[in-house]
Amino acid sequence: MSLKNCACCGELFVTRPQVPNHAFCSKHACQRERRQQWQRKKLQDDLHYRENLQDAQRAWRTRNPDYSRNYRAANPQYTQKNREQQRIRCCHEREQNVAKIDMSTASFVLHGIPAGVYRIRHVQDSVHCKTDAWIIEITPVCATCPCKIDACKDST
Repeated sequence: MSLKNCACCGELFVTRPQVPNHAFCSKHACQRERRQQWQRKKLQDDLHYRENLQDAQRAWRTRNPDYSRNYRAANPQYTQKNREQQRIRCCHEREQNVAKIDMSTASFVLHGIPAGVYRIRHVQDSVHCKTDAWIIEITPVCATCPCKIDACKDST
């Protein structure tokens, strides 16, 4: 028997020899965290698992089309809280220049940015954007730029 610190709560626990990479103690919260980490990794790495989960969720929604409507009707406090949180999110987004996931080339045309070659540079300001978004700086590349005419590449 050996002792190890739990990866979740940090407390010492006795490892089991049957579990080679024993990292979590037996507390309910620690086991829940272990399962959540496993599922996040599985969703990220396993395309079939992700597709099966989506298919199961889609089938459940098909079998229970009125679930959301009935839940909101039975829980008005949930609906009110959700509306208040949405107002806060909307106000916060108007105050901040928040990056959106759905940015596309069509929006460049709509905003008057001409077609051409551009350099995209990541700006280190992740405080005001969503977790999976980047704030970038877009600058045009001139025709005589060494990077465009491949002068910066090795000429061997």
